[in-house]
Amino acid sequence: MATEYNGLVVVVISGRDARRGEERWMPPSSGGTLGSTDQINDHLSRYVRDYLRTTDTSERALAAKCRDPQTGLPLRHGWINQVINGAVERAPELWRLRALAAGIGVPVRVLAELAAAQWLGLETVEVSTGRESSVVIPVPEGLSEAQLQRFRRMAEDMARHLVD
Repeated sequence: MATEYNGLVVVVISGRDARRGEERWMPPSSGGTLGSTDQINDHLSRYVRDYLRTTDTSERALAAKCRDPQTGLPLRHGWINQVINGAVERAPELWRLRALAAGIGVPVRVLAELAAAQWLGLETVEVSTGRESSVVIPVPEGLSEAQLQRFRRMAEDMARHLVD
């Protein structure tokens, strides 16, 4: 769920399907079934899809900018396509996250949190001010649906105060 306040984007990531109030769990994909774009736990996939859409960038153009600053390894557009379509079976290696972060222009920590949410089921709330900075807040375990909604509102309030 993403909300925008004067250019500040608040993304709430949870293992729950906010549209139906259901718990959704996707096992770590360390050899399990492939993910898909209709699953709730597609946080990194959704982030990259949204980036491509909002910046009007092609997968090939993004891949051309994605090179790991430490190893020099490039990403291929086919891998980016697999990410956005939920077809990556395992959590991406750190070098891939660094390369993708370099191409998108965000701290690798942001993508690592999204990958942890997608492949490990970590629940977080992310408050982002665009490409320059973001705050990722772990969601406490065991929250009821009402408490999770309250937590989301608190994150949105934080975003409002950051742009004032």
